[in-house]
Amino acid sequence: MNITIFVGVLALLQFICLWVGKRAARNMQDQEAYFLANREVRFFPLFMTFVATQIGGGLILGSAEEAYQFGWTVLLYPLGACLGFVVLALGVGKKLAQFQVSTVAELFEVVYQSRMLKKIASLLSIISLFMILIAQVIASRKFMLSLGLDHPLLFLSFWSIVIVYTVRGGLKAVVSIDIVQALFFIIVFMIGFGFILYDGSFTLPAIVTAGWNSPLFEFDTTKFSGWLLMPLLFMVIEQDMAQRCFAANSPRVVTQAAAASAVCTLVVCVIPVFIGILGKQAGVVMQPGSSVFMNVIQAFTSPAMSAFIGCAVMMAILSTAISLLNAVSSNLTQDFNLASFKGVQSLAMCRGITALIGVGAIIGSFYAKEIVGLLIQSYELSVYCLLVPVCAALFNPKGQTLAAWMAVILGGVGFWLSRSAEWGLPKEIMCLGLSASGYLLGLAWLKWQAWMLRSESSLKI
Repeated sequence: MNITIFVGVLALLQFICLWVGKRAARNMQDQEAYFLANREVRFFPLFMTFVATQIGGGLILGSAEEAYQFGWTVLLYPLGACLGFVVLALGVGKKLAQFQVSTVAELFEVVYQSRMLKKIASLLSIISLFMILIAQVIASRKFMLSLGLDHPLLFLSFWSIVIVYTVRGGLKAVVSIDIVQALFFIIVFMIGFGFILYDGSFTLPAIVTAGWNSPLFEFDTTKFSGWLLMPLLFMVIEQDMAQRCFAANSPRVVTQAAAASAVCTLVVCVIPVFIGILGKQAGVVMQPGSSVFMNVIQAFTSPAMSAFIGCAVMMAILSTAISLLNAVSSNLTQDFNLASFKGVQSLAMCRGITALIGVGAIIGSFYAKEIVGLLIQSYELSVYCLLVPVCAALFNPKGQTLAAWMAVILGGVGFWLSRSAEWGLPKEIMCLGLSASGYLLGLAWLKWQAWMLRSESSLKI
């Protein structure tokens, strides 16, 4: 790789992001502007920020690593994210946009009339999103290691700049920066993929066939349901995605942007899976701790092209990270009212909380290593506990508090059991079944109580 080109292009992109973030911060007056961009986001910015939020370290570096081991079956992972966009496009995104709330957790207060449930839901969301944010930071460190740039000071300086432009302009800046980053990594990945295909040292049919049938790849069915279901289901309750639905200027725009994002995400994410399979088939040796994606890219492209693709990877990671950073801050600030000082909502406090979250993610990245595994566990925690009551709230705005409590509690029990017990069925199905059973038991109990009251009243008469 040409390190000079890489550093120069990356520095230019960071400068552009700083400039865009500075412009977006103009006339920023309140939390509505900071976290929801005044609910004025239109189709193209929403489309770009949807894509930028989902295509990050997990779907690029993580998918390539898994494909190097498991072949084409890893497509289930990006396919889960694409199907999540389809679910949003089919009506869930529109329903989310119709609620006049700022966070997913607020649905528990609006629909179920419980502030405690709202805080629990928010805390679960914060934990999940923060773990995913850490995964993005890990991805960036592994990426830099694969380039021979294992310099802690450079790593910390780079992320400090990211925190600065995210903190300054809130969601409006994030959306504007996402457009720059997403356009860059989509164009570069496509050009790089064409460069590899033009190489001629392999045939495309051979790689496609090898990814399904070659003994070089493992076949682990225990991972399939997690790869597919967790990204799909998490999309419905994910605060950074819901935040964009809340920020859209109309429900129709959400539907259109989600549908376009499903197609774009699938097309882009075929590339890292292909890269991982190509690397294994070609016998590219991976050093411990290095990136499969970048090692293969450097083996099959020119130093200059590798540098541009390296910058594209960093833009993909950053576009997801800044969205998560803003979403976690949104949960903390609005659900727990942390930015209120003497009854006045302070933008300075919002920015300070966002900065602290970013610093915490950098520190946390030094204590975890795996990307996809961390992402899947992050999805599971929120999905098992929150998916059932959130979906019920979308279709029944007059929910029952007891039913929601039962769903959250039994979903949490399922998550705990799934860490230590083997189940006959996929654990995702069993845990969601537990949560749904809890919700139905809560409804049944309330109906039984109502029936008993009616019976007592009729006996008195």
